[in-house]
This record gives sequence, C-alpha cells and structure tokens, in this order.
Amino acid sequence: MAKVIRFIRKFFFLINLIFVLYSLLVYQLILSVDIKHWLGGFLMLSFPVVLFFNIFFVFCWIFARSWKFLVSAIFLAITYPIINRTIKILPENIDRSPRFSFSLTSYNLMYSDYAAFATKKDDWSAVGILKTLDTLSSDIKCFQELYNDEREESFDVLKHLSKRSPYYIYMHSSPGNLRGKGEIGLAIFSRFPIISKKEVYWKMNNNGLLAADIVIDRDTIRVINVQLQSMGIRVQKVFNSHKEYNPQEARNVLSQLKHGFENRAIQVNELETWISESPYPVIVAGDFNELPYGYAYGRIRRQLNNAFEENGFGFGFTYHKILGFLRIDNQFYDPKSITNVTFNTYRNVPYSDHYPIKAWYLLH
Repeated sequence: MAKVIRFIRKFFFLINLIFVLYSLLVYQLILSVDIKHWLGGFLMLSFPVVLFFNIFFVFCWIFARSWKFLVSAIFLAITYPIINRTIKILPENIDRSPRFSFSLTSYNLMYSDYAAFATKKDDWSAVGILKTLDTLSSDIKCFQELYNDEREESFDVLKHLSKRSPYYIYMHSSPGNLRGKGEIGLAIFSRFPIISKKEVYWKMNNNGLLAADIVIDRDTIRVINVQLQSMGIRVQKVFNSHKEYNPQEARNVLSQLKHGFENRAIQVNELETWISESPYPVIVAGDFNELPYGYAYGRIRRQLNNAFEENGFGFGFTYHKILGFLRIDNQFYDPKSITNVTFNTYRNVPYSDHYPIKAWYLLH
C-alpha cells in the first residue's frame, strides 16, 4: 500500500511539473505579446485555468504536508503582475492635488435592445437602457453599439443626449449614412469642446475606432472609442432547449474564436498606430472583446496604463450574459500626462449585455 501511495504522489508531482511548464509558456506569451497567431490566442485565453490549477496544486501539497507546494507557489508569485489584471484588492494611493479632474464613462448599449422593443417581445431592457442614458452622469461618454433612429422618439438618442452633452460625434455602422436613421455605431459625447475627430470603420464586423480631440480647461486630450472584433462566444447555442450538447455549434464557437483572435490582432495594430501618432495625451475606452491576458490587451498595456488595474476593486467583470465572469470592457490612459483617481464597474445597471464602466482622471 505504501508503494502505491508513493507512486501516486510521484505521478501527481509529475503532472504538477508538466502543468507548471505549460503555465510558464502561457505566462511568457502574455508577457511578451509578440505572437499574434490564433493558437497563441487560445493559449493566452487559458490563463484563468492556469491560475485555478496552480492554486489547486498548492493546497493539495500543503494538505499533504509536502514542500512540493513551492513549485506552483513560486509560479504564482512570479505571475503576480498578470494576476493583478484578474483581481484588484487595494487601489493606488493617489495624490489628488492637481488642478483639474474629469470623468469618463464607457458603455456598450447592445443596440438599446431595439429589436425586442420593436417586436414588442420584451421592452424591459430597452426601456432600462434609455432611462440609464437619461440619468448617466459623466463629463465624457463613449458608447459602443449605440442605436439611433430619428423616426422613433424614444430612440432619438442623439437628440436626448446632446441636451446634456452639447459636443458629440457619431460614427454609423454604414458609411455614407449621414442622417443616422436606424443605424448603430460608436459615439463620443462631451461637455467639453470637441475640436476634431478621426474614424475608421471595419466592415468585417461593423466595428471600428472613433477618436475625438477634446479641450479640457487649457489642455487637449485625445479620446479613442473602440470596439474590437467580437469573441463570438454564444454558449446558449451550444446547448439546445433540452440542454443537449450541439457539437456543430461548439465547432462554430471555436471557429469564431479563431477568427476573432486573427481580426483583433489586425485591429489592435491600427489602434497602436493611432496612439503613437497622437499629438495629445490619449485615453482609450471601449469594448475590447478580449480577456486581460490576450494580445490586444497586452499590446495597448505596453503604451498605456489600465484604470481597473490602478483603482478597480474585485474582479471587475463587465459582461452580463452567460459567461458573466469576463472583463472585456476597459479604459487605458497615458500616465505621463493623466492620473487615474477612481474606477467603478456599475453592476447595478443590468439592462445591456455589458455593464457601464466609469473612471475619474486628473490632468498633470
């Protein structure tokens, strides 16, 4: 019996070592963010699994009163910078003495759930989103999947929002549509003057980049509103109404994930160029459609700080559907000219499939 126990321990330790080697590979991919191949995307996506099992190994060896817990414990220690992207406990100690502050909110509106409203299937979320837009308080607002329709009073969103934010720009999902009748798109609203704009539309997924140069007090910043290619995860389609597994839909999800990795890598390269070429300090806000361990997140983090990592709390999950343990909405900022003071995820606003995120900033 003793021999069997020793064999099991040795085999378990071998599995532990192999998994730590895999963990180190994933860690290196996330840290370097130099490989944009879709396979690297899948590996980086597995980082939460890496965390879970290394914690599991630590507790198993501690329970067995073995020094072998150090193997996974050391890995967890060296990966703390990435763990910080997952959970934030203590916010930074910020000097609040600089002279001017402003707030910025980012919110994916899910087309204001207009389809459910129009078919009278269920207007709960649509009414909730529209009421939130009326009460949403922020100096600058970045919206993704904003639905505007001048023919429907409730959905004439540009008209309603411009009463509180007189300066705004709006990028339609169909180039050439100048009236905004029944169109989705990216929008930036501001109570400060917008002096110029820049935009790019990605036909592959109706997303894009929308930038606004905004004069705040005596300074100018560039705010870039972004929505990258969707992850394509539709778990509800993998199981039918009888909770039976659908292998074809599972393959479709994997295929969509693969194309999402490929397209986001192209899109984030363009975003990087926009950031590096900006003559003003930059804030990037929006729906990255990617976990904090992916290529897109890592590339932008090389140039800018992430507001959640500085002053968030908890896990900061921003997705509000099945797989609601995802943080895919972000705000990044230039730490050389801007300081982040607070960051909040409003999980008490449940109407869209995303939660709004809001941060306060100080200009140096």
